[in-house]
Amino acid sequence: MSLEQYSYFAEVIASIAVVASLIFVALEVRKNTRESEITHWGSVVDRFNAVYRQTENIQLANLVAKGRESYDGLVDERDAYVALFRKHMRYHLGFKGSKEWYDEFERVRGFPPKLAKAIREAID
Repeated sequence: MSLEQYSYFAEVIASIAVVASLIFVALEVRKNTRESEITHWGSVVDRFNAVYRQTENIQLANLVAKGRESYDGLVDERDAYVALFRKHMRYHLGFKGSKEWYDEFERVRGFPPKLAKAIREAID
């Protein structure tokens, strides 16, 4: 075998190694993406569970049901209902990205002034 033939053989081997490396990297990226998605959805599920776990408290569930039916029907419970609203606004809009979305939404479409003020007070 001549030196030129060894050179061609080495190029073929190098090309195969490059392709194998690219396949390996693609598989690792795919695996990492799946793991990230699973981790993300796990945290989302944990947050939803934390919110819905509150409905196990019958007094809290009754407060929410009564407030949904009629805010005017809340007499002694208004402060608790408003506190719950603020807690949920902080929970959902308390993150940097969520606040950025809210700021843009408020600028583009907006909420009624009283609601916008209540949300702003809850998240600031």
